[in-house]
Amino acid sequence: MNGDGILGLFQLPVAIVGAGLAVFGYRELVRLPSPGMGGLFGPAVALLALSLVVWAGLFLLPLGMLIPPTDGYGIEFNDSQRRWLMSTVIAVVIGPFVGVGMAFVTPWIVPQTLTLSMCVALLPLLVTLLWRAGQILRSHAA
Repeated sequence: MNGDGILGLFQLPVAIVGAGLAVFGYRELVRLPSPGMGGLFGPAVALLALSLVVWAGLFLLPLGMLIPPTDGYGIEFNDSQRRWLMSTVIAVVIGPFVGVGMAFVTPWIVPQTLTLSMCVALLPLLVTLLWRAGQILRSHAA
């Protein structure tokens, strides 16, 4: 087995780890209690750490899908679908900078902007996965 074959074995595990990190981080962000009278430093660090976990997960998920699969192991995407996956990776990388840049305009809109940018970043991923699922269903129906 050559280097590409070994690399192809990591497609699904990397994507699954990315999805798991994103889901875990988001679930914990939602469960994060509001800051009490003890100060804001602890909750701010927790918020930042969980946000980074979600971001890492959203970065690894499409990046894992971009790894070419090995013989019979993984999901084969065509060139157009790979472009959509790459646009997801680019959107996930650029999205936080847009949100932080908005802090200079209106600081209270940063969480909404970050959430919106991550949702927009996931649109190409969703389109690609639905497109590929439709192709698979169509090929099995024929």
